[in-house]
Amino acid sequence: RNGRKTDLRYRCIANPSLLLEMASSKPDRMEDSKDLDSSGMDGPNKRFRKQTKRKAVDFNSTLMAEIHSRVLFPDNLNRPELQPCIAFDKDLLPAASVKDNPASCVCTKLADTSVNKNNAFSHRCPVFAIAWTPEGRGLIAGNSQGEFTLWDGFEFNFLTIWQAHDTAVQAITWSHNNEFMVTGDKAGTLKYWMNNMNEVKKISGHSNAVRSLSFALSDLKFVSASDDHAIKIWDFETGALERELGGHRWDVKCCQWHPYKPLILSGSKDNKVKLWDARTGTCLDTIHVNKSTVRCCEWSKNGNWFVTGGKDQKLRLHDMRNMSEELFVFTMPERAGINVKEKGVTALGLHPFRETLLASADYTGSVYHWTVGTEAPIAQRLSGEQGAHEQCVWGLAWHPLGHLLASGSNDHTVKFWCRPRPGEGLTGAKDGDAAAGDP
Repeated sequence: RNGRKTDLRYRCIANPSLLLEMASSKPDRMEDSKDLDSSGMDGPNKRFRKQTKRKAVDFNSTLMAEIHSRVLFPDNLNRPELQPCIAFDKDLLPAASVKDNPASCVCTKLADTSVNKNNAFSHRCPVFAIAWTPEGRGLIAGNSQGEFTLWDGFEFNFLTIWQAHDTAVQAITWSHNNEFMVTGDKAGTLKYWMNNMNEVKKISGHSNAVRSLSFALSDLKFVSASDDHAIKIWDFETGALERELGGHRWDVKCCQWHPYKPLILSGSKDNKVKLWDARTGTCLDTIHVNKSTVRCCEWSKNGNWFVTGGKDQKLRLHDMRNMSEELFVFTMPERAGINVKEKGVTALGLHPFRETLLASADYTGSVYHWTVGTEAPIAQRLSGEQGAHEQCVWGLAWHPLGHLLASGSNDHTVKFWCRPRPGEGLTGAKDGDAAAGDP
């Protein structure tokens, strides 16, 4: 073979046109490949695949822009406005620094769609619960088979999958110190996990599906809500039941511990929202304004507001200091050909930095973005659009830095939404085409 290469080298020197002909023709893969069969495979069941570069959403460029601008414009007063042109992409700031315009934190551009493979180790099935890891490097998705799938938070590729529960995973929450994760499944089982995903403890907590979990600020206690009509407060260290709150007459769909007070908020299928004293277990107040099942509730970071949503197609903002009436009501927009029951709120998420900005999802798979003071959504990705979900969205989770929004759906997919770049519009220049910088 070496002699053949030497002879070919002399032939090319003598005839330069032969070299040009060889350069323009396709290389003979049979020369360099090993063990190729007639079907074009390399070994058993291995095909030639073109290696493609994965697209990513990089937030480092926005952090560099913030470091540069805070020296030139420390008071934020003389900072130049961001113009709707792609040339201003380098001036885009992180979500935590956009203080004057919450709409700049809206995530409506599809960055990537992640779905499990169908093989002996994973299954394509509905995703019921999602949660970012505390440092934001990955997203944990719990599905109807009891599996946890870990997706990369930068390039959105598959990292690992493992069997966590015997039944469907319904709830995931992290402790405030970022060291432990608690999950609940359809059988009522609670499990503790360390941040390296080692299982620590298993508790048979409820007789029916666990719908919601939330930690107290001290991380010494956590609360769980279930379809067995009960709300239970647990001692985290011992796993012992400390107190059971009984007041709802139907399935309890959501619960949330106050950011810094011993108060618990809950919503149920009996159309009621209740406020509980965690120290005594007494019900402090009951809200009767909802006309259907309350599926989700969440406190704001300041602890004065909370938002509830349910099957009555409304998001209601309440002030804890005045519980007699709603502070603001968001109404789902009308859509032709959509049943009223399909517009109910299924998931809710408040932005980690902008308290007046929230995202919601409904049974059709649509995702809406709202801001306090505006009844209509400021942005939306409706089901049926290119890149949008095709079925009900069960979970929404904001990235800890606020530049990404993840959604888990009944259509077996997890979608990552990012901010559009300047001049691209709400959906981006091209759906599914994430830019190299933080959009």
